[in-house]
Amino acid sequence: MKITRSKKMERKILDKIKEYLSHAPRSLDKWHVSDLLYPRKSVFQRLDPQPMTDLSALYFTAGRAHHGILEACLGPKKWENGKRVDAGEYEKDGIYFSPDLRMPYPWEIKTSRKEYDPLPQNELRDYEAYLKQLSQYQACMGDDRGGLLVFFLNMKERGVKWKKPAIRFYKVLMTKAERVAKLKWMKGMAAAMTAAQKKKNVKDLPLCPSWLCRECPWYKKCKPWLMDEARKGYQK
Repeated sequence: MKITRSKKMERKILDKIKEYLSHAPRSLDKWHVSDLLYPRKSVFQRLDPQPMTDLSALYFTAGRAHHGILEACLGPKKWENGKRVDAGEYEKDGIYFSPDLRMPYPWEIKTSRKEYDPLPQNELRDYEAYLKQLSQYQACMGDDRGGLLVFFLNMKERGVKWKKPAIRFYKVLMTKAERVAKLKWMKGMAAAMTAAQKKKNVKDLPLCPSWLCRECPWYKKCKPWLMDEARKGYQK
C-alpha cells in the first residue's frame, strides 16, 4: 500500500469550497445585523470586494457544518421545494436580521475552539461578542428572551486531561430599556456605515476586533494603527 499527498487535488477542493461559499446567501441592498459587528470590514466588502482566502474558507466550512446540523436537529421541520427552510430573513427599521433559530424567541448558535467555557462570573465578558449579535436579534424581534447555544470543539474540563466536544446553552434576558437602546445604536451604526460607503472612507467607523486584522485584505487601506497603535505590524 502506498499513500501520496496530492497538493493539486487539495487546491481543487479548496477552490470548489470557496466557489460554493462565495455565492451571496442574503440580500445586499441593506445592512445586516452581522455587518454591524464588523463595520469597517463590511463597508470594505462592498467598496472593494476581495476573494475569500483559503483560511477563511476552511473556518467557514467548519462553522457552517456545525450550524447546519444543529439547526436541522432543533429547528422547525419545514420544507419548501425540497429544501429545508431556516429561520428566515427579516427586516426592522431598514436592517436585515436572520436569527439562527426562532424558538419562538431568537437563538444564536456559535462554534468555539476554546478549551474552557467561562466561569459563571465571567460569562458576560467572555461571551460579549456573541451576545452583541444575539441582543440585536432580541431588539429587532422585540423579545426580552434569547438563547445562546455554544458548541465547543475541544473542551478540556477543569481537572480532566483529555479534550472532547461539548455544548453549553444560556438563557439571555434583556430589559425593555436595553432593547430600545440597542435598536437606537443599530440604526445609528447602519447610518454611519451608509455614509462611509458613500464617502468611500471608513475613518469615522469603529475598528473591528483586532483578530480580524491578521487576515484582513483591507488592512493597509483601513490603517487600524491610526486608532490603535498596537495593531501596527499585524501584517508584513
